[in-house]
Amino acid sequence: MTDYKASSMDSSVDGVFRVGSGVDVEKDAPPAPFIPFSLSYDPYSHKATEYKINSCARPHMRAFHLAWISFLMAFIAWFSFAPLAPAIKKSLKLTKQQILIANVTSVGSTVFARFAIGPVMDVIGPRLGQCGILVFAAIPTFFAGLIQNLAGLATVRALVGIVGAAFVGCQFWCSIMFSKEIAGTMNAIAGGWGNLGGGLTQIIMVGIYEMNRSSSTCDNECAWRNAFYIPAFALLVAALLVYTLGDDCPKGTYVRESNKHAGAAAGVVASNPQVWILVVQYAVCFGVELHVNNTAALYYFDRFNVSLSTAGLVASLFGLMNLFARAWGGMISDFCYSRYGMPGRKYAHIIITCGEGIALVIFSRMATFAGAIIIMILFSLFVQSAEGSTFGIVPYVDPPHTGGVCGFVGAGGNIGAVLWGVLFIFTESFAQGFFILGWIVFGVGLTGIIINVKDKDASGKAMDSTTGSAVELKASAPVKV
Repeated sequence: MTDYKASSMDSSVDGVFRVGSGVDVEKDAPPAPFIPFSLSYDPYSHKATEYKINSCARPHMRAFHLAWISFLMAFIAWFSFAPLAPAIKKSLKLTKQQILIANVTSVGSTVFARFAIGPVMDVIGPRLGQCGILVFAAIPTFFAGLIQNLAGLATVRALVGIVGAAFVGCQFWCSIMFSKEIAGTMNAIAGGWGNLGGGLTQIIMVGIYEMNRSSSTCDNECAWRNAFYIPAFALLVAALLVYTLGDDCPKGTYVRESNKHAGAAAGVVASNPQVWILVVQYAVCFGVELHVNNTAALYYFDRFNVSLSTAGLVASLFGLMNLFARAWGGMISDFCYSRYGMPGRKYAHIIITCGEGIALVIFSRMATFAGAIIIMILFSLFVQSAEGSTFGIVPYVDPPHTGGVCGFVGAGGNIGAVLWGVLFIFTESFAQGFFILGWIVFGVGLTGIIINVKDKDASGKAMDSTTGSAVELKASAPVKV
């Protein structure tokens, strides 16, 4: 049995609890949870106010683990082509520019998928939306080995790229399961562990390639063509787990926080200038990460003349930093919020993003293999922390349309990846491209000063974690579950 613990935003005046919402409303006794909870929670929204990473209890922690695991599988499939790019390039007789074009299609399709899936998830919930994305992407992944030319590679990568929208489900699911006071941390951990796929796919796909190649009946071309069945199967397994084991939201069956249909909800989100500011901010952190995931193995392979296996393993270090780096960004954001409020979140994000830009400029100047590896790891800490600090702000932008906001901001990352991919097509070398991109990141980081997201309404009343307006609640005895 666990006592409900009031959040730090709750206050009691004349026998009335204020937990936040735009008009003052008096509410009756809080509804009972649909099952016993193992975590402390808000009595009205049923969002958890704490977390236990080693727990898989329904609904909060199980949703958290399903969110990041499903996104991890999505990420592995999404970037399963990148570590095999040298082999695919040779087999299909493609140029470096043509590989970059295929990279752009893989992240470009995700832009539209993320814009679309956010408002849809606001209507149907993150669980069903996540399942649909995973099942859809499994189909082109299964047939990836049939590619014969650039057109086929670009088409398959674009179709598989839709699975990148699983990020929206990951972040939305965590946002509706946990209170905003810990949303930065939970979104960052889930997103970071999901992004681990960018590093793991470098190891997994190279491992599958080498395993296939070890067979006397399988040459290099056979090895890469038969490497995609495993990530495709993993997508279907993840979809089955999400569908059968997860809960839609803290109240069990999904409860919409807005009565607008998907199109109208998208319009509301699109009309908010703060959403677009965060779209740009996310373009220079997650967009940069996606671009590096797509190009790192080829960069090391070409510039330092190492083997495909070595290039893939070194490139994996960048993505593997997500094990903790993105979580650091969310935790830093939450800590600064606890000390300085929303300005703390904003300035933490600015500092981290500017640090990312400087680290990328330094990385572009590294002329030795060892030096490039060391600076890449330092750079990865900044870029992934910036992602966490961005989504520490997202839940405050428009609480009733959090799914839509997640979708729009998440799409910003892919817009950035498309832009950086195009930039590199027209640069003389990868090193020059990274140098230019580093200064772009630094400049955009400084523009974070215009972020103006409030956690209180105009009257100064505390904001409810569900509706975003001030609410007065009758005092009641602690809820035991």
